[in-house]
Amino acid sequence: MSRTPTTVRTSVATVVATLLAGLAAVTTAPAADAGVATPGAISSVVAKPGPAAGQVTFTWVASGASTTGFVIETGLTTFKVGDPVLPDHGRRATYFTVPANRRSVTLTAAQLATAGAGTSSANHLYYRFKAVNKTASGTATRNWPYLQNVAVKPATPSTTGTALRVATFNVHTATTTSGVRPWTTRVPGIARTILSRNPGVVSLQELGIGRADGSSQPSTAGSLTQVRSLLDTLAAQGGGRYQLVRSTRFAAPGTPEAIQGARILYDSSRYRLVSSCPERSDTNPLSNNSYSSSCTILLPTLSTDDAWARRRASYAVLADRTTGRQFYVVSAHLDQRHSTSYTTERTYERLRATQVRTVLARIDQLNTGRLPVVLSGDLNTYQNNQGGYDAHDTLVSAGYYDAAAAVTQVNPRYTTMNHFACTLTVPGTGWGSRLDVVTVKGVWGAARWENVMATTDCARPSDHNMVVADLRLP
Repeated sequence: MSRTPTTVRTSVATVVATLLAGLAAVTTAPAADAGVATPGAISSVVAKPGPAAGQVTFTWVASGASTTGFVIETGLTTFKVGDPVLPDHGRRATYFTVPANRRSVTLTAAQLATAGAGTSSANHLYYRFKAVNKTASGTATRNWPYLQNVAVKPATPSTTGTALRVATFNVHTATTTSGVRPWTTRVPGIARTILSRNPGVVSLQELGIGRADGSSQPSTAGSLTQVRSLLDTLAAQGGGRYQLVRSTRFAAPGTPEAIQGARILYDSSRYRLVSSCPERSDTNPLSNNSYSSSCTILLPTLSTDDAWARRRASYAVLADRTTGRQFYVVSAHLDQRHSTSYTTERTYERLRATQVRTVLARIDQLNTGRLPVVLSGDLNTYQNNQGGYDAHDTLVSAGYYDAAAAVTQVNPRYTTMNHFACTLTVPGTGWGSRLDVVTVKGVWGAARWENVMATTDCARPSDHNMVVADLRLP
């Protein structure tokens, strides 16, 4: 998946924060100390995944004149190449030095993990290359004037065990929003998208308990809820086998809380619910006012937030009806805020990481049998965020594998959030932002990962694409 050197352009972020890509590369005069010869010309630099899992091989053509060595600088975010806006170095900047007589080098899995692109992270690397002439009189350099990027070679997944297809889908709230088609118009497309990939489990976000007609009236008495409308639409399209772990409120009516939209949908013909997740906290008949906090995890907020900012993640234990294999499923939707102020952005990134740690701590507490855990959802952050990728880093550090590192990847260079745009394009950074993720612990490798989308579609059912991954439970 190497790229021919191209000019890197500025692109707009897919979320509120500014996602900066490199502007047109500008070839500047090579830096040199007085009396030190500038290294000879560099004709080309390319990189490709492999040959082994977790590795990348760099190859270049250079004259070698007045050259004592070469340096490859990597980063997890775009960084300066003749661009006064981008930082001089990427997040987690790492430097690899190569002897002057070499014209290729393979970085090992351990080296790339140090650079932040370990096999389980699904992170790619941005890199730049330079020749160096270091002498007793000083140092001169010649930069290859292109910011480039490369992915590491994926690990080979297991071919044995219980097959599991997992999806995550932020379906967008039913609350009436200016410029957005009503939920009642969009829900058939949501159902078709789910059924088109036939997942066993779907982590859903923004599937709330408000009215399906988008009304902001506080009472839902006698009305169809967004949750129920999805189940009804799936059934009408032949997907009556799909059930929700929870379909009622997570908190009592009138209690200040956010959308309550993190839900878990599963194919009841393939899986059975093992967890006890009561829909109500009393013995009254089920209604739109029924509520229970069962199988939910209250996420932390900032000390300055009011109660309406509170969110919950959902979890459940499911079992494969054929093999009996049990596993945890978690659906999470992290804080959505971003800022162009680096300091403020760091505050939000730390909050999202704290929310992830809260979820992991609760699941670890419950998971005494050390079952595999599938944690999916909308992280509301992305690798090329200059303010960080803390929530994802937290998952990887805790031993979770990002299924986007699958052997087969479909549409990885498109962002998973589409903003209802008619036409989607590859960002100028070369890689799409993965706000929506499928991660797993206790499972190594994924056979396939797909960002489900059409390049042109003026009737997208959500502002996010569904993401699907094929795994095997051990």
